[in-house]
Amino acid sequence: MVNVADTIAALVLLALAAAAWFGSGPLPAEAASFPRLVAVLMGLLAAAMLARSLAPVITGRGRREEQPFFKHFPTFLACLALILSYIFTVSQIGYFSATVVFVPLFAVVLGLRRPVLIALTTACFIAAVYLVFVESFSRPLPVEFFNRY
Repeated sequence: MVNVADTIAALVLLALAAAAWFGSGPLPAEAASFPRLVAVLMGLLAAAMLARSLAPVITGRGRREEQPFFKHFPTFLACLALILSYIFTVSQIGYFSATVVFVPLFAVVLGLRRPVLIALTTACFIAAVYLVFVESFSRPLPVEFFNRY
C-alpha cells in the first residue's frame, strides 16, 4: 500500500523544485547558479522520497514495516506554508524584515522553545547573510519596506 501523505509531499516538493529551477531562468547566469543548485538538490531528494513512498507498488511487495517519512505531517504542512509565505513576503517587506519574522516562527513550529537561542540564531544568520551577500559579494537583497520611500 502506498503512503499517500509521503507521495503527495514528494510531488509538492518536486513541483517546488521545478518552479525554482524555471523561476531562476530570467536571472543572470551567476545569480541563477545557486538557486538552481538548491532546486536540483531538492528535486533529487524529493525524487528519492517519492521512490520510497512508491516502493511497495513498484516492487510488488506489500507495505514494509517502516516509519513514515514525516513524523508529524501537519508540522510539515505548517513549515511548507511558512516557506511559501516567506517567499512572498520577502518581495513585499524586504529580505531582512521578512527573515526576522520567519526564522523565529520556523524554529517554534519545529519545536524549539528557547527564546535566547532563537534570537541569537536569528541575529547570527542575518549578520552572516549581510556580510556575505551585501558586503562581500555586493549583491543587493530585496529592499526593506521602510527604505522604499
